[in-house]
Amino acid sequence: MNAKFIGKARLTGQGQLTLPQEGRRDMNISKDSEVYWYEFNDILVLVKEIVNPRELAGLILGKRRRK
Repeated sequence: MNAKFIGKARLTGQGQLTLPQEGRRDMNISKDSEVYWYEFNDILVLVKEIVNPRELAGLILGKRRRK
């Protein structure tokens, strides 16, 4: 799996942002879906399901090692 640029979002004064349509469509995220945010080495990661942070780090680092 490779990284894919989806688009950009602007943070509002209320701290809200809109997920780009392409990302919502590709990941099947509907208006009532919940998403989860993790910070990893100054990178913000969005996932559809709660994951163990150690497992997430392993997935990210594992992908990097395969390059």
